[in-house]
Amino acid sequence: MLKVEGLSKKFGEFQVLNNININAEASQIYGLVGSNGCGKTTLLKHIMMIFKQDEGRIFCDDIQIREDSEIIKEFYYVQDNLFFPYQYTLSKLFSYEKLMYKNMSEDKFNELVSYFNIDKNKNLNKMSKGQRKQAAFVMAISAQPRILLLDEIVDGLDAVIKRKFWDVLIREVMDNEITVVISSHDLKELDNICDKVGIMHEGRILKEENLEKMKDEIKRVQFAVEGEFDASEFKEFSIIKHVKIGSINICTLTGNVDEFRNKLEERFNVLLFDKLSMSLEEIFITELGGAGYGTEKR
Repeated sequence: MLKVEGLSKKFGEFQVLNNININAEASQIYGLVGSNGCGKTTLLKHIMMIFKQDEGRIFCDDIQIREDSEIIKEFYYVQDNLFFPYQYTLSKLFSYEKLMYKNMSEDKFNELVSYFNIDKNKNLNKMSKGQRKQAAFVMAISAQPRILLLDEIVDGLDAVIKRKFWDVLIREVMDNEITVVISSHDLKELDNICDKVGIMHEGRILKEENLEKMKDEIKRVQFAVEGEFDASEFKEFSIIKHVKIGSINICTLTGNVDEFRNKLEERFNVLLFDKLSMSLEEIFITELGGAGYGTEKR
């Protein structure tokens, strides 16, 4: 389990992280989502003790990592911008990291090298960006860490390789009770694999919830009625957004959908009524109003 309590950090006068609280359980994939520049990478670097926080604490299970630095050896972090030592091959990197990570598995390493069809004797710095990401992912899984942090791990990869990544990751989480935190601005990728999500914006966690529960809390319906629908007359259902396309009304709301439909049927002759599923991306945009989405990365 990974727990962050009240984490704050300033660089000069700039508040980079502001009272961050997250809880990621064992055997769980936690999606840290937000626009580029919201502080996701900075948070991961604090968890890895690359940066030191101004306030707050970070725990692995019940151990505060600043008080037992040995536990960081059970963490593995794959950065977005990968750097490998000069003239290192994947085989040489494995031999080096085997000295650092006590659970590093040669069997798993060889299995994954074959699965991803990687030339383990090729200079890592002469590989493409996608090949380097595959190599880094192989090392991360082979290390069998307790906590695995992945920063934009599938950014720039093709659909087939992405699917391979997720298949391997889900298997490892289930088999070895790893806690995984994935930082990404690509919400569509995380929608199908995350158990829990933290929505981050401008250095703060705005919302943290199990993904399925989050989807249950914000609903979208489309309907057509005889007459003119006025959202202001349905305030008790907390309608976040109402748009009309032709004769079809579309409402995003947090209130009870069945009660909303009952009131509609009391007021109007309802010609059509459907519940629509909400994606993680749509929830994110709803929560933030789209603010800051796609800005420069910090």
